Amino acid sequence: MTASVEQYRDPDPATQLVLAFIVTAAVLLVAVFAWPGGREVVFHQFNGLGGVEATVPFWAGINALADTWLALGLLLPFVLWRPRLAILTLFAVIIATAITHGLKPALDVMRPPAVFGPGDFNLIGHSISSKAFPSGHTVTAFTLAGLLIFGLRLRWPWVAGLLVLASVMGAGRMIAGVHWPTDVLAGSIIGLVSAWAAARLTDRWPAARHARWPVPVAVVVCAICALGAPWVDVGYPQGVWANWLVALVGVLSLFVATLRYWPGRAGRLGMPKR
Repeated sequence: MTASVEQYRDPDPATQLVLAFIVTAAVLLVAVFAWPGGREVVFHQFNGLGGVEATVPFWAGINALADTWLALGLLLPFVLWRPRLAILTLFAVIIATAITHGLKPALDVMRPPAVFGPGDFNLIGHSISSKAFPSGHTVTAFTLAGLLIFGLRLRWPWVAGLLVLASVMGAGRMIAGVHWPTDVLAGSIIGLVSAWAAARLTDRWPAARHARWPVPVAVVVCAICALGAPWVDVGYPQGVWANWLVALVGVLSLFVATLRYWPGRAGRLGMPKR
């Protein structure tokens, strides 16, 4: 009887918040699709924010941070801190990539640059015209947020903060002029569902959970992405500060990890030796 109650216990507040966000995004997605001309109206509301010249470097950097290369670089300190994230990342990336790159070519939705003339909207960074749905950058942003939420088992205030941050990164795709609101909403759902599915799969597959090889692989991949970020062109030259920020985070993370795991120093620093 106890096992049965344990099996069907209510999800924790953090998971409930994520599920509420997914349901809300799904409702908004249906509403925008059902609203004649709603996609364009919502797009222009957000895209107008890109017309303020002083904010362009900020939004360019936000879009750059949602690029997969830079996002993996940002994940480095968390993988070093919580090795469990390694296998979660592998599963989440596989799921999110399969869904995103299955839908993009199949639907081949035209992006705003292919619909509007050059003077009808604001464009930040490079121009892309096809394969809009779903937004890959938004998928990346919400997958990263989901990995931290489920991988670090965060409390709900941190969960709310990560969801807001990922939402800003998703909105940045409309502000940059390369995605519709429907693309962003779908991307948020796919990213969170991918991270949630990865967490469930890891919990139900002990062999994967205790495998040792994902950790060094994840550390090497994330380190390469972090340290190589300044030399990677993600299409937003005005947001190059984001590339250097990721590199700085990578260098500091590796430095702290060296202190943490260096033989004989872990105990004196009050850190676990494992």
